[in-house]
Amino acid sequence: MFTFMDAARVKLALSTNPPSEVDRLSSLPDCLIFQVFLNLPTKDVVKTSVLSTRWTTLWKDVPGLDLDPKDFNIHETFVSFVDNFLERNGSSSIHRFKLTYDSSYFEEPGLVNRWVDTAARLKVEHLDVSDYWDPIMNPTVYTCSSLVSLRLARMSLPNPELVSLPSLKALVLILVVFTNKWALENLISKCPVLENFSIERRYGDGIPILRVHSKSLLTFVHDAGNHEDYDEEEYDEDRKFEIDAPMLKYLMISDGLTSSFIIKSPPSAVEADIDIMFNLTSERILGVAYEVQKIEMVRDFLFGISKVKDMSISSSALQVIYDYARYIQLPVFRNVYTLCVRFDSYMWEMLPVFLEVCPNLKNLVVETTENYHMVGIIVTARPWNLLSSLEHVDIERPLKGEALEMSLVGYLLENSPNLKKLSLSLDDAPKKGESDIYIELLNFPRLSKSCQIIVR
Repeated sequence: MFTFMDAARVKLALSTNPPSEVDRLSSLPDCLIFQVFLNLPTKDVVKTSVLSTRWTTLWKDVPGLDLDPKDFNIHETFVSFVDNFLERNGSSSIHRFKLTYDSSYFEEPGLVNRWVDTAARLKVEHLDVSDYWDPIMNPTVYTCSSLVSLRLARMSLPNPELVSLPSLKALVLILVVFTNKWALENLISKCPVLENFSIERRYGDGIPILRVHSKSLLTFVHDAGNHEDYDEEEYDEDRKFEIDAPMLKYLMISDGLTSSFIIKSPPSAVEADIDIMFNLTSERILGVAYEVQKIEMVRDFLFGISKVKDMSISSSALQVIYDYARYIQLPVFRNVYTLCVRFDSYMWEMLPVFLEVCPNLKNLVVETTENYHMVGIIVTARPWNLLSSLEHVDIERPLKGEALEMSLVGYLLENSPNLKKLSLSLDDAPKKGESDIYIELLNFPRLSKSCQIIVR
């Protein structure tokens, strides 16, 4: 429900302010005020009508809408508000149209599409629609030449017969279902200036093979999660992923279900965040590593991301890399200067295998989740090579003094001749001088004579 500020109280406050303050507010040009309003929910924009006489109806001229039915007590009032907004802008263009809706609750499945169709005809630049009912999106969105950004959540996208999105630079799809397996590939291929693409997937979304081919794409986020409630019998499709984006600068992949990842035209990406298992559980990794096709695919994927400078990697992905390193020669990550490793266990012994193919690594960040667990992978004992380039290490999780975590610290101190600083925090005492863990750390041998241990 719209809740308006107490007009009398606001006007009284304005009248008691120094004249200069009131003048500054009144002298703002409309174009600047509209820029501010376009970044606010519409319900907050309407509230500004009580700030001054000039602003009483100014909110009606803002070429943008950001609305939710929950802002209204009566559904018909909400519908009327949206209709009036579109009617007021009938002779001009719309900068932004953002709407959250639930067609199933209001039993009006065609309402959102009617509004989207009108917004498209009014040359909307930024379209953001969320619906909890998975309605089929109006295909007119595929030919809206004015669109600069498009965000759709919980919608169904039909196979486009015609796509023309010459201005689209940002595309965000959240839990979207595709009625045709080629729909997404066709959509992306017809966006010649697309720079940012983010997709949060759900299983059974109708895209067994996701192909992203774009010569303009700069950032790509693919989030399919691990789906603990995944029903293998219901959705037995073998999902595959293929990307060909030579201009890519940032790549994020979080996917526990897709079995194949292919990177064509390896980009000179600056940053990558990798959390994948190639659809393998921890128990299955060792059992299938001998498969030639899988081995070659893992090798080619690693080569495809080998030019990154800043990398984040999960322990699941690290576990796959560790196991396959016994069958293939890992590519050298010569450009990696910063590495963040997210552990969900203490099996840090997998880490040196990857560190040794990062010869120019300078910064290492070690993270662990709170619900860490021990895993059953067998780590082969071997002598470790020196980490000659490593200068800074940050271990974010407070140390408890357990054997495995302390051995990680020992490994880093004993094998890093140029280490300057190792930062960490302790879990056993408020003062580091009283900490048994801190005393043990000071007694660790250090290959670098100038290394400082910083306790946060």
